[in-house]
Amino acid sequence: MTTSTPQVSVIIPAYNGDRYIAQAVESVLSQTYTNWEIIVIDDGSTDDTREVLQPYFDRIRYVYQQNQGVAAARNRGIQEAKGKLLAFLDQDDILLSDKLAAQVALFESQPSLGIVNSGWRIVNEQGEAIADIEPWQYFPILDLETWIVRTPVLPGAMMFSRQLLERVGGFDSRFNGVDDVDLLLRLALTNCESAWLRQVTFCYRQHSGSVSTQKALQQAKTLEAVQQNFFSQQDLPKQVRQLENQARFEGLTWMAWHLYQTGHPVEMVEYLEKSFRYTPYSPNVTVVTWVQRLINNSLGYGCEFDTNLLRNLLEWKQLMANTLPPKKVRVSVIIPTYNCDRYIVQAVESVLNQSYKNWEIIVVDDGSTDNTRQVLAPYLDLIQYIYQDNQGAAIARNRACKLAQGEFLAFLDSDDFFLPEKLEKQIACFDADPTLDLVQTGWLIVDKQGGGIYGVKPWEQSPKLDLESFVLYKFVRPSAMMLRREWWERLGGFDSRFPPTEDLDFSLRLALKGCKSVWLEEILTCYRQHESNLMSSGSKLMKNMEIVMEQFFARPDLPDNIRQLKNQERYQCLVWLAWRMYRDGHLEEMLKGLEKSLHYTHLSPTETILNWVETFKAASLEYGYNFEVDSLISLKEWQEAIATALNSSPQSTSVSRSISQKYPVHILLYTEDHGVGGLAQFNHSLLCKLATEGYQVTCVQTEISNPLITKQKDLGVRHIWLEFDTMREFSRITYNQADA
Repeated sequence: MTTSTPQVSVIIPAYNGDRYIAQAVESVLSQTYTNWEIIVIDDGSTDDTREVLQPYFDRIRYVYQQNQGVAAARNRGIQEAKGKLLAFLDQDDILLSDKLAAQVALFESQPSLGIVNSGWRIVNEQGEAIADIEPWQYFPILDLETWIVRTPVLPGAMMFSRQLLERVGGFDSRFNGVDDVDLLLRLALTNCESAWLRQVTFCYRQHSGSVSTQKALQQAKTLEAVQQNFFSQQDLPKQVRQLENQARFEGLTWMAWHLYQTGHPVEMVEYLEKSFRYTPYSPNVTVVTWVQRLINNSLGYGCEFDTNLLRNLLEWKQLMANTLPPKKVRVSVIIPTYNCDRYIVQAVESVLNQSYKNWEIIVVDDGSTDNTRQVLAPYLDLIQYIYQDNQGAAIARNRACKLAQGEFLAFLDSDDFFLPEKLEKQIACFDADPTLDLVQTGWLIVDKQGGGIYGVKPWEQSPKLDLESFVLYKFVRPSAMMLRREWWERLGGFDSRFPPTEDLDFSLRLALKGCKSVWLEEILTCYRQHESNLMSSGSKLMKNMEIVMEQFFARPDLPDNIRQLKNQERYQCLVWLAWRMYRDGHLEEMLKGLEKSLHYTHLSPTETILNWVETFKAASLEYGYNFEVDSLISLKEWQEAIATALNSSPQSTSVSRSISQKYPVHILLYTEDHGVGGLAQFNHSLLCKLATEGYQVTCVQTEISNPLITKQKDLGVRHIWLEFDTMREFSRITYNQADA
């Protein structure tokens, strides 16, 4: 405490505060900043408040008045204050030791400030920490909209210019309990400068005897009165008037939570119903927002919120019946999920945001051990959520399909999401042609953050979506499909024996049984690539894909024209799988896939190798991965695959040679290894093999002389020597070798 004029006046209004007020006073006495005064306004206490404070009378100013309420007590403190800066502290709260020093320093560094706000620590009755609240994480700028709509107001966290408070007339006693909210709304209209002190500065105590707990109903009504008084002003600026609905929605939903927490569930529902008049959202999003606020406010005050208890309330059920519009379900959206808490909310919200509304959402949680259930809690009034022990995506999908009420099934993997018109446009296809059984769209491959990578338009490669298309190109993307439910019933659902290829098996059986399928030639689904994709399953993916296709080609009811596609399908599939294994780091599986593909290729060894490279390059581009051929060919597994290919002799080799000799193909190769080691030997073998196969071969590299070069020249390999060993120089050469 200073003996001269204090810089800061700490004002503590008190009413029957003998239990905690000594701790409040001690927290000011313990401040690192010392140029302060303490003013305690005893607002007519009838307990031992005065006696508890007597030992501090030489260090505080104690003023007693008849009970008039907290606003009048705070105003009396302002009248008594000598400091230029004012800090308020409720009798049951505690300042942290650096609070005054840090806020004064911010005022001194920015003299034009009128308010400095900060964070706070929620503590229990014993003063033990529950949670630190850092409002700037959510509202980084204390501007007009933040004050009016979000009202991050807790007097103990703030420091004010005394001149500013005197200018607006201090606190209004008509609004005791929420007089601080009223004050800040009026201050916001003055356009005073405000700033965050981004640190936690005081402890906000939660206990059953607090005013906010004992008088929750009165406080709710008073907050309504504050907002009514504020927005009824005739001369409000237009930008403030435009915030009214949003501010009323925020205020009413906060009071609804407070009423629920203080044992007033009926009144909680009444306040949520009032907030619905002001909601900026659709009914579905409003319900989700209500539950999110109830959960988040509870967590912010250090307590759990039981959504099951809430949803069992008769009043809540009636509120949902009144709020959510009735609808006839035509589309059942099936979402299997397993440990996908990072993405599933976006999947669900993509359905909520559909332009078509006659849907239901069925989520089957296949034994998740992460926070999937918790992140879905706000959505449980809008979805069916079923939890089961982990059994795989096929069983999860089948369980959801059994519960489905819709005529149509739309599948959605929990890490994917729909674009807004997806369901509407698919339903329009079915309505336009009642003979259709399945409609599939294109899809956008997106990254972990949902950013677009590559738009896939499968109809450009295969205009018909028929059995041949599914066999050769495997255009199976469940999240892009919509299917008549009767077909799921007819086939007996997904086969769970061969994950993660059950969707391919299902699509093949659909097409084989005559399911009429068409493309909707628009990209309406987003397919996410990330490290936890179900498809990233290594050897299991390769093994089960092979089993599914072998069983398919062994079917006695397979048409002959489809059976004749086996070699082509096996080759294409194995090379693509080899790329998947390469991408995911399973190099031994990559090698196995490439070696198996040699049993089905109709190309010469050299052409097969070139096709491998082109397939890897194209797949990498499509899925948004960087492809470096030098990195690939330096792998020992790749070199082993090349050696196997070059030593293989498929029946088509002689035909390819004769064609190549008759119509020589010019191949241009860039090599970087200038020695005679492993990579140089590999490059040498490839060059020689191409030359002996009848190709016109040109090698581009830095000039060098060794036995390998001599042999290459003997076989007719032409060399172009680089002046600079760079890809830029190589690009110049390729421009001048247009036939290569």
